[in-house]
Amino acid sequence: MNMFSSIIFADSYDHPATELIEKRTLASIPFGGRFRLIDFVLSSLTNAGVTNIAVMPKKNYASLEDHLGGGKYWDLDHRNSGLKILSPFFKTANNNEVFLARGKLDALRSVQPHIRSLKEEYIILTNGNLVANIDFEKVFESHIESGADVTAVYANTDTYAPRALELSLDGTKVKGITYVSADDSGKRSISLNVYVMKRDLLLDIIREADAHDHYSFEKYALINKVDTLNIAGFEHTEFAKIVYSVQDYYNTSMQMLDSDVRSAIFTEKRPVMTRVKDSVPVLYRYNAKISNSLIADGCRIDGTVKNSIIFRNVTIETGAVVENCIIMQNTVVGKESSLSNVILDKNIKISDKKELCGDAQYPFILKKGSEI
Repeated sequence: MNMFSSIIFADSYDHPATELIEKRTLASIPFGGRFRLIDFVLSSLTNAGVTNIAVMPKKNYASLEDHLGGGKYWDLDHRNSGLKILSPFFKTANNNEVFLARGKLDALRSVQPHIRSLKEEYIILTNGNLVANIDFEKVFESHIESGADVTAVYANTDTYAPRALELSLDGTKVKGITYVSADDSGKRSISLNVYVMKRDLLLDIIREADAHDHYSFEKYALINKVDTLNIAGFEHTEFAKIVYSVQDYYNTSMQMLDSDVRSAIFTEKRPVMTRVKDSVPVLYRYNAKISNSLIADGCRIDGTVKNSIIFRNVTIETGAVVENCIIMQNTVVGKESSLSNVILDKNIKISDKKELCGDAQYPFILKKGSEI
């Protein structure tokens, strides 16, 4: 029997300011032409043999449920384990009022029966907004060999989201954990929000937090316990980005145009799996001009596409120019329109001869279903 189970948090509890999650969870944001953000950590776990995985959304998770289905695309459609979506609500201890979880500890408190029912000795807590291909077999091996109470996966990086945690390390032992200041710069050991521990330890943390009405996992279970728990660090040395904001999403997406980055993420040994949607091949018409772009199946291209990511079933009409853009599925860009540094969500219609322009630092974004 596999010794590890997992809970994936589908949303951030730090309220990212992003138009991309008004109607969906953070984990279900489309990414890279054919994936969702959750596909990366979900595939990393299943590639390491983890077969009991629960996903915890907060709200607006219909598209997440539709994407995950019964888990068959990740070989998680098992009778006695597999993939589950857990309720994002919890009841207060003193009454029957139901609330959305304020933080991860609230969310975990609400699913204690699920955690107690797990047969696996260890549990992995992780977020669904991490673009990385993690070798969890090495993480598990390191955790068991170290004898640590908690193993935190981190990366040495100079890019990090607000409320990111920096680990101070002595070798592999974590000696301190702090929130990174907005003024900080330079490379740091930044937590990827991936934590491994025994199931029983997690239950103890939840019970103790419940008694004091703590709801922030990072603050109560990590920062406040760094001196009482044996916390070890495991460095992930390959590509890793946390997508927290529109800017994170845009920058990380654009990095997928780099063949070296794609090679680090999409490996034959640890494939990234997603829901399969069969479509016809791309139709490149007479006027199509393509350079350094990712274009998914089902598209019809009769314009110019440069340095862009185009999702399924997008139509780019004659004379249209799309540069440094992310265009999600079922979108139409009209004739002779010009788009630069733009993110178009799903099902958008841009009529003929329109010009939309953002900046690489502040991409222009149109909400799902818009028409211009």
